[in-house]
Amino acid sequence: MKKAWSLVFLGLLVSCGGGEGVGGAVSGFYSLSVSLNESDITSPAVSGSPLDGSLSIPLDTISGRVSLVYSGTSSSPLRGVIKKAQLCFEGLSCYTLPIGGVLTANSSPLNFTISLNAYKFNLPWLAVNPYEDTILTTNWETVSLTSSGTSVTQTDNYFNAVRTINLLYVPVARNSLMLSGAGDFSKSYTYSGYTSAYGTVNVVLPKGSEPANQIKPSSVRLTAGGLRCKDDGAGNIVDDTGTPPGTCSGSIDYSNGILSFLLTGVSSATDVQVGYVVSGVQRCWDDGNGNLVGECTGSVSYTTGQLSYRFNDNFVSLPGVVNISWTRVDAFGNTITYVLPPRTKESLYVYQVSGRVVKVYQGTTLLCDNQGTSGVCSVSVSDNLVSITFPGGVLPNLSLEYSQDRKVDINPSVVINASNRLSSATVRGYVEVEVRLESGETLRVRNPITFRVVPY
Repeated sequence: MKKAWSLVFLGLLVSCGGGEGVGGAVSGFYSLSVSLNESDITSPAVSGSPLDGSLSIPLDTISGRVSLVYSGTSSSPLRGVIKKAQLCFEGLSCYTLPIGGVLTANSSPLNFTISLNAYKFNLPWLAVNPYEDTILTTNWETVSLTSSGTSVTQTDNYFNAVRTINLLYVPVARNSLMLSGAGDFSKSYTYSGYTSAYGTVNVVLPKGSEPANQIKPSSVRLTAGGLRCKDDGAGNIVDDTGTPPGTCSGSIDYSNGILSFLLTGVSSATDVQVGYVVSGVQRCWDDGNGNLVGECTGSVSYTTGQLSYRFNDNFVSLPGVVNISWTRVDAFGNTITYVLPPRTKESLYVYQVSGRVVKVYQGTTLLCDNQGTSGVCSVSVSDNLVSITFPGGVLPNLSLEYSQDRKVDINPSVVINASNRLSSATVRGYVEVEVRLESGETLRVRNPITFRVVPY
């Protein structure tokens, strides 16, 4: 690994008629050049310390100038536009540099000063960083394992359409699934066959199953043929703007949903359509047979965790956040599971991570762990889910002991261990600038640059 990180760059492009070159590129009477104020940079991998919260990734400064020169006789030479600028490390990656603008031939060069550190979140900077993947402290947590199940939650974004997702932790215990969506949602109610002869009528507008739900002021609309009514935001039913002859009166109790209305001028039996908005929560749940009931329809597979749902009433603001809770069956067949606390951020680049070491006990007897200890069971950890398998069936009186590490982790996708650590590294690359002339021709120039990576 050290040989791979001690990068030696060979084969940089040489100047040619095609408009590419090292340091300078030529096309006809036009030449492009880029120069760096400093091409050998000492690049600290880290500064500060995670112990006092001052850990940071320092910026390196790259500065220089880009020039376009014309050697012909035209009094109006072509201009050039910088189309691309990047910093590249051979065998690794390229990083876009914010260099842009229009170059006028034989004029002042375009100067640039750039500070960046995006490359330091990868090798070899991480291999030189003395803190990456270092465990600062470790606490040990002990919990009882039961076969009854673990309560888990998940959120989903909902868009007033049938939604199908997969629950994260399966199998799902029957009669344990609950979905709830909070916010404003639209509802409607129909009073059939009203005439003015009925006088004032009282109805209770449904607000959903949650008692705390309330009808939103200024959201109630009544329509009876051509007659339109509304609430005034203070609990009164009044004529809506532009209503034809007829009169609306009555009241609405926003808390309990009781609507009283009298519509004059309705001579024949007419359905009164009532539309309104409820502020609160819609809920639904599984019936134990895989169907969703309550204020949505849908289904759930208890085995695979596939959930499909659609709320009966549309949310006003989208997406609506839906909270989903259920019980994951812990013990099934020969396996019992436990959901570890999720990875949490403590400070910049410092996290609390659980489950590096997991041990299973029966009473005070160690049965197995995830460190290679052979026993009457086996342990596997995937993300934050622990699975313990017993060939002869799950045993009683079990407990789980797991590590909770305070850990530095600048790049979670890179794992640095002691054998891969470096004390320093030299990385060679180049700054590349590409310019397109008004004629459509392209000039591309590269200037070598070296980074000497040090811990601090």
